[in-house]
Amino acid sequence: MSALYALTQASGYRLVTNPALVRNKKVEVAPGCGPLEERAEKLLGPLGLDYRLIGDTLVVFRADPEKREAPAAAVARPSIAEVVVEASSFSAEPVTGSGNGYGRYAGGADTALDFDRIHSLGITDLASALELVSGVKMEQERYAVIRGMKGRYQSVRLNGAPIPSLEPSGERVPMDVFPVNILNQVDLRKSVFADAPGNASAGVVNIETRRIPEETSLTLVTGGGYRSGTTGEKVLRGYTGDRDWLGYDDGGRALPGVIEDSAHLGSPDDWPEVQREAAGEAIPRNYGLYYGEAGADGLFNLSGGRSWERGPHNWGVTGSLGYRNEWRQRELFSQVLNRFSPPPEQEDGEGSSVFATEDASHRRLDNIINLNGLLALGYGLDERHHLGANFLLLRQSVNRAEQIETRERNASGEYDGESSLRSLSNWTEKQMALGQFYGSHFVGPEESIAINWHLTSARSRYTRPYDVSYRYSRYGVSYSYRFQPGYNNFRVAWEDMREETLSAGVSASYQWFWDDWSADLKAGTDILDAHQDGYLLEYTFISKGTLDASWELLQRNNPAGILAPETIIGEPGSDGFLLDNDMKFTLSPPELDGDFYTAEHRNHASYLLADTRYDERWQFLLGMRRERDSVKADAWDRQPQDRVSLLDGRRDLYSAALGFEPSPRHKLRLGYSETVVWPGVNELMPRRYEDTDLRIEVTGNPNLELAEAENWDLRWQFSDDDLGLDMKLLGFYKTIDNAIEGVFFDPVISNNRAFNIYSYLNSDSATLYGYELELDFARVFGDSHKLELQSSYAGMHSQVDIPPDLQRGAGTRPLQGQPAYLGSLQLQYRHLDSDRSMSLLYKRSGRELYIVSNSYGVPDVYRDPYDNLSLTFNTPLPGRLHATLSVENLLDDDRHYDQGGKTFLAYREGRRYQLRVAVDF
Repeated sequence: MSALYALTQASGYRLVTNPALVRNKKVEVAPGCGPLEERAEKLLGPLGLDYRLIGDTLVVFRADPEKREAPAAAVARPSIAEVVVEASSFSAEPVTGSGNGYGRYAGGADTALDFDRIHSLGITDLASALELVSGVKMEQERYAVIRGMKGRYQSVRLNGAPIPSLEPSGERVPMDVFPVNILNQVDLRKSVFADAPGNASAGVVNIETRRIPEETSLTLVTGGGYRSGTTGEKVLRGYTGDRDWLGYDDGGRALPGVIEDSAHLGSPDDWPEVQREAAGEAIPRNYGLYYGEAGADGLFNLSGGRSWERGPHNWGVTGSLGYRNEWRQRELFSQVLNRFSPPPEQEDGEGSSVFATEDASHRRLDNIINLNGLLALGYGLDERHHLGANFLLLRQSVNRAEQIETRERNASGEYDGESSLRSLSNWTEKQMALGQFYGSHFVGPEESIAINWHLTSARSRYTRPYDVSYRYSRYGVSYSYRFQPGYNNFRVAWEDMREETLSAGVSASYQWFWDDWSADLKAGTDILDAHQDGYLLEYTFISKGTLDASWELLQRNNPAGILAPETIIGEPGSDGFLLDNDMKFTLSPPELDGDFYTAEHRNHASYLLADTRYDERWQFLLGMRRERDSVKADAWDRQPQDRVSLLDGRRDLYSAALGFEPSPRHKLRLGYSETVVWPGVNELMPRRYEDTDLRIEVTGNPNLELAEAENWDLRWQFSDDDLGLDMKLLGFYKTIDNAIEGVFFDPVISNNRAFNIYSYLNSDSATLYGYELELDFARVFGDSHKLELQSSYAGMHSQVDIPPDLQRGAGTRPLQGQPAYLGSLQLQYRHLDSDRSMSLLYKRSGRELYIVSNSYGVPDVYRDPYDNLSLTFNTPLPGRLHATLSVENLLDDDRHYDQGGKTFLAYREGRRYQLRVAVDF
């Protein structure tokens, strides 16, 4: 059994067999590491066994006795009468086992996504698919949180290579940019060892794109969707370009050349008068919001592949093109807390008080457009050598418009008639282009050494052109709304970030067998060099003279009629509006203070891992990884300077595991690993931006330190094919020194100060522990009715000490992002004769610490539990067609965020109905 396991690990296949067929069986000749066919014959022939490749699965079974006795040259592969493969017509095409095996890490995957299940639920993006995994939830419907640990604690790899930054907000990978139609395999390892990236404290997610197909195929998938409260409804729109539906700006939002040239002169105060006035007049004047109509969701994908074979040579190509357009309108309610300190004569010993001083009603529209393209090429020789190339393009554009009506409270907590109307519109583009070359080779005596390597170049770009925000305010119920120029009232910004990464990795493994012992010795190295640069240019208009006293002018309902060229001036001295950009927080050291920036990130690692097995029941794993990480950066206005070192560290990380299989039905494993959390470039750079989802301002922290973790995992797995039962129980315990969290902080302790500033800080230590239970059951009734039950529950606990200066007396709280529990239950019925099926999926997560406060007396923000229920129906149609109808978020439960008993944010998503049709040509 250990030899079969080693064979499938080396060749990239999954193994399906009855362990009783090979238990305690031995062969005279060691199989070495040659071609799969030769090695399989050596292993299975003497035992009277045979095999069949089904997709990327190696099925081992007892050979037909009559055919086994015939001469080898005349033997034909027997059919497998008792293996039934069930799949819908639009599931991923079968692939060969030869491919980029670089991301296949030791220890085995805790979860590998079941694409049959994903398609049967009508799921089209990776974010929704990962929500099916025990212990995983999605933040903002796109960012994976594993066991309550956010993106900085996990590693996401694409074909074994790191993914460049896709946004400036932090070390998170938006999973909704990956469509499932381009994926071959996605696995999650929550227990990692020396061959996995050092920052995988929560785990490593390896995403494999499609590889070379076994047969020619061409599939078209198309569909549409309807969302309640959105589709066909009146919605607010900002500037809309002719090419927005394609996910590309038509140039109407581009940064004007005169502003770009002037920005390199520093602050507008230093610009020549003529240039400053020209820059102000060059800003596009498409400020206003208007009513439009939301469209229906749309989906289109065309994919296919072909392979050829001639003698010992085989080669093939796979391609995919996809487009998805989604609309979502939400009505939200939010509150913002302020601090008020009473006058000295009124103080009662309690000091300042904190309470809600703003109630806001939001109307928000998001139009999301996703584009993707994949081309995969491969060549194989004698099954000993395989070379391949992947070319991938992922692009996501979001057009957002929002209007926020805010009512103000005074120091007594009462409404005094003050209110404001804030309008926002922005366009965001994220794009990643990746090119990868890889190879797998069997070399040495009897091809006993397996070598895997990859060379990957990736480029990403994040751009937010023409981000507009403006406010109209009134000072009482008897007053009219008036436009408010100046800081926090009007802003127009252009943001751009680009990153280029070059990564490479090579690993060599050697397998040997001796009596009851077998071992896999693996060594390798990983290299990452990344370069990031960009800018954030944001401007406001401040009023000069007496122009702001003109009621008739300031009551015009579109700022374009107020900030007209004739009212814009170039320097103080006359009535008008003056362009300015003094909107920075003074939080940066001088070397990192500027609107333009560049950063360099390097990570080099090497590792050694020994995976030893004895008597097919015991497994001993021991490894060591040495990793170094460094970040240098510079920010400037007029000209670049020398880069400042923000991080430079080296760590040795050790890992070990003990596995035991007391019977074919039971598996046990105890694992230990050391990991390190390197702060990301985006968390170290003191760049400021606004998170419009949560109405908070975010900035990096150049003083952030690395975090170190020790991880213990215990896993028990039980399988009984006769009962149709699979069960997993996983326990984990983690300690983290210098845990990194996102927190509120109070930059200036003063009255009337809103707590909506957010940054990253180190906590002294954190402890996490919990368990996960997965229970799957399947049974066929009456030969044509199949019932499947898949369930999971994760109970999680964490503890972080609260610094004494933030709370009277000792206190603890959970780790940021840690819910109390996560649970899911799926019930599926399938009629085997007609291939029709129906599924119900229920999900619920417990109360979760969402944002940490770092100010005395200011409450943390928690997200309350909510329920999610989805329904899916699948059926074949005439003419090689297959249809899927799904209804998501049937309960439409309230999403509520609590801060000290007040509503920080609350909204509903709305129900979503989607119909997909697939056809195979």
